[in-house]
Parts: sequence; C-alpha cells; structure tokens
Amino acid sequence: MRYGIYVPSFGSSLGDPSVLVSLAVAAEEAGWDGFFLWDHVVQPGEPVVADVWVTLGAVAARTSRVVLGPLVTSLGRRRPWKVALEASTLQRLSGGRLVLGVGAGVPQDFSPFGERVSRAAAMSEGVEVVRALLSGVEVEHRGEVFEVSGVRFAPVEVPIWVGGNWPRSVPFRGAGHAAGVVPATFGAEGLVVLSPAEAAGVKADFVASGGPAGGDVVLWGGASLPEEVAAYEAAGVTWLLTDGGAVGLEDLREFVVAGPPRSGV
Repeated sequence: MRYGIYVPSFGSSLGDPSVLVSLAVAAEEAGWDGFFLWDHVVQPGEPVVADVWVTLGAVAARTSRVVLGPLVTSLGRRRPWKVALEASTLQRLSGGRLVLGVGAGVPQDFSPFGERVSRAAAMSEGVEVVRALLSGVEVEHRGEVFEVSGVRFAPVEVPIWVGGNWPRSVPFRGAGHAAGVVPATFGAEGLVVLSPAEAAGVKADFVASGGPAGGDVVLWGGASLPEEVAAYEAAGVTWLLTDGGAVGLEDLREFVVAGPPRSGV
C-alpha cells in the first residue's frame, strides 16, 4: 500500500502556494509516498485559490522522491493540449514523478465563465487527445468537442488516473487510456469512505470499462486512514489518500510530519 497527502489549494492558508510547497517537502521528509492537490479555478465563497499546476512545478523543484499530481484536472476546463504540454513539462521537471488525474469537473468551474461544453464528452474525448499528444505521434483528431490537426509533441510517459462519481459514472470514461482510477465517493453528508468490498467493486467496474487489470485503485480516506489495510490491498487498492481531518494549518502540518501509518499494517 502507498500513502498520500491530499489537500485543497484554496483558503487563507492552503491558497498560499508557498505553504503547499512546504507541506509537500515535509511529506517527503516524513515518508509519505505522494502529495496531491485538488484542481479548481473557483471555490464558492473563497477568493484565495492557488493554481495547481504552478504550485506543483514548485513542489517538483523542491522534492526528489514523492509522487505528485492534480486530482483531478477537468479536460473541459483545461483544454487537453494545454494539459498535455503542462504534464509533459512537469514530468520532465519532476524526473518522472507525475501522475495526471483527470475528470469531468464540477459546475462551479464552468458556469461563472459562460462555458457551455459538455463536461462528460470533454472528459471522454480529452483523455484520448492527451494520451495521443503524449505518445509522440502526429495527432489528427476531429471529434464532437475537440479538433487537433498536425500537432506533434515529444513523447513523454505520464500515467493517467481517471476520476468519476462511483457508481453513477460507471462505465468510467477514458479507462482504456488510463493507468488507474480515483473515484469520487460523496453522499448527502459528504465524503463516503468505501469498504473493501465496495473498493473491489470499483476495481471491477474500472476493468470492465477498459482499464488495466493491474491498474491503480486510489481511495480518499478523508480524515483518517482505515486500519484494515490488508483487506483493502486484497480488494485491489494501491493508494490511500488523506487530509488528516486537520482543523487549521498547524494541525495539518503536525499530521503530515507524523508520517504514514506503516507500522502494524
């Protein structure tokens, strides 16, 4: 099992990119395997938002081991050719530590700007375009949402994790181009932490959607990480993410510095 810190990039503290970079450095020093950020342009009621890609560039420059990435970037809001270029650049800068999380996105990042794109269609088509651009071949694509003609980027390998609101988003869009799945599991009361049996269902649905049988299954545990790690591993889960349930920056920093729960699991 691998363990990652997963935090938003907005608010009076976490909207400060220097704070996020310092947390990533602390996470690497404490033995965490990954450091991941939410990717939004707009957060209702909160004007202080850090751009995730700029911040992750700084994280890559200040760390050397920890896996990093956005969870998740909307391919309707950030056009796939721009995402492919950003991902290629960040992968080279980080020495191969980037994982690209992609999803349909949420209305709050579209409606204030008059965006009329189909988020679901942009997700499905956008993953294909990103993968083609990163492959190094000359891309000719004419689809429902995007058009690319005669563009060739240098080949760079970037693993893609596809998101989706499980089970509503099954089949998972773009699974055939992905290396893993990071499901959104929210209910009326907020985050729903999946059981090992439900996690096995996510993996089965991902594979049935065209994803690789040996792909990553990434779960967000919210405030705490589950104790029954062996059961999650048996279900196919490869990553557990958390924000520690911290109230305030100092609580979060203390949680990060304590390191992941490797002993006794």
